[in-house]
Amino acid sequence: MSHNETAVQALPGKDLNVKNLLLACLLILGPQPLLAETYKWVNEEGVVTYSQTPPPSGEAERVKLRETTPSGSQSSQTKLNKLRQQMADSAEDRELEKQEQEKADKEKKVKQQNCQSARDNLRKLEGLGNRLYKMEGEYRRLSEEERQRLMQQEQEHIKANCGK
Repeated sequence: MSHNETAVQALPGKDLNVKNLLLACLLILGPQPLLAETYKWVNEEGVVTYSQTPPPSGEAERVKLRETTPSGSQSSQTKLNKLRQQMADSAEDRELEKQEQEKADKEKKVKQQNCQSARDNLRKLEGLGNRLYKMEGEYRRLSEEERQRLMQQEQEHIKANCGK
């Protein structure tokens, strides 16, 4: 056998995927053999042989191979670049989603704090009566109108922050 020939012994009971084996051999040998004609035959001993030259007996099956061209590799490179860009875009999207989620979580926490503060303030105003109320750092007595106005404001804050 010459250096361009490959032999495969078929094993009893084993189903060999000859096309895959041929493709692997041709890829290993490089692009030059892909341009030459390839022949396949089985000798008397059951050995399957692939070669660029037909056997001396001349009885062989011609194997059709697909040619690879530089445009095919360009196409593969284009596909690879597109895939890389998609992966980069996906990573950016995940990072943006993460940042948006963190922002939403922070806003939710602030709303919960504002809700609790508004409820606490409303509870104080409802139970205040005629006692002193600390407002803007000063203690003072509120008129009933002021107290009602502040209670209304706190109820609006509760609606805005507590979802009620």
